[in-house]
Amino acid sequence: MAPEIASKALTDRIGAHIDPYSDEMEVKHNIEGSNFQDIVFLRQSNDLAERKIQEQTVANAALQEELAEMKARFANDLTNRGRENIDADAGIDKDDTISAVLAEARAANAELQKQVAVLSAERSGAADQSKQLARPAGSSFNIQNEMGLGRNRKDREIYKALLRNTRDLVLQAGINWELPWAKTPADAKAKLYAVARERHPVLQRYVNDWATEEIVKQFIKNKCRHGYKKGFLVPPAEYAYLKANSAKRNPSAPRGCKSAKVAVVAAKKLAAKKKDVTAKASSSKAAGEAKARAKKVVVDQEDESMSEGFGSGRGGYGSADEEED
Repeated sequence: MAPEIASKALTDRIGAHIDPYSDEMEVKHNIEGSNFQDIVFLRQSNDLAERKIQEQTVANAALQEELAEMKARFANDLTNRGRENIDADAGIDKDDTISAVLAEARAANAELQKQVAVLSAERSGAADQSKQLARPAGSSFNIQNEMGLGRNRKDREIYKALLRNTRDLVLQAGINWELPWAKTPADAKAKLYAVARERHPVLQRYVNDWATEEIVKQFIKNKCRHGYKKGFLVPPAEYAYLKANSAKRNPSAPRGCKSAKVAVVAAKKLAAKKKDVTAKASSSKAAGEAKARAKKVVVDQEDESMSEGFGSGRGGYGSADEEED
């Protein structure tokens, strides 16, 4: 009865923990109720894993106790009857029975150990995911990747659920999304962060709620941009110069990523042109140096032939033969 009572208590505790956000959080934070729950929270998974481990441990202990009792009963039977009066065949049968029970118990124990190992691994994975993540430097980063939710399909589904639920929390909290996020009251932000952490424990991993803030800022920015584009939302006065700049801009000129690509291509063409000019200059210089070297060789050869013709002892001008004549 003890394992069943413990299992029932754990089941009641887990059942009470599955929906901790309905009435208490709505009264605490004055937010309308929500009828969604798209992801399984890590805290609930951890509790369920603990329950399974405890159940398997209790079952294993009960099995070991039953096996010990069976061994003691057989030992008592052997002692009471006397080993000399026990029939050999009956002894063999009982030994076979004990061996079969032991083999079955060992197999069941091995299976339980495997299940415990799997559950322990799941708990270790949940513990790794609970590590605190600081906000990345700068502003040009991918929120999903920095949150560590872009590795596989399950992570992407969790990220999509967080986007949907955070959007609903912003609307339920009554935050004026037409205002810039910097002008939103601090108490409204704190209340939103608290509810987001309670409803989605995975958001507790991010230091100072930076992930929640970035998701909310992205949602508000997209919503305002849609309003400006459709004309039902008037841009703030400090952004009026942007409209004037847009009117002056050439519609056919490249913008954004295309403009950057055009600039890169132009830079590459300029670099290639400079390289060609440098190569031509180098080749011209090399050709000039080669001509100069060739000319110098010709002059040296002429000087050498001239020196051989004048004053030599082999019949040239001014030689000894000429003087004899």
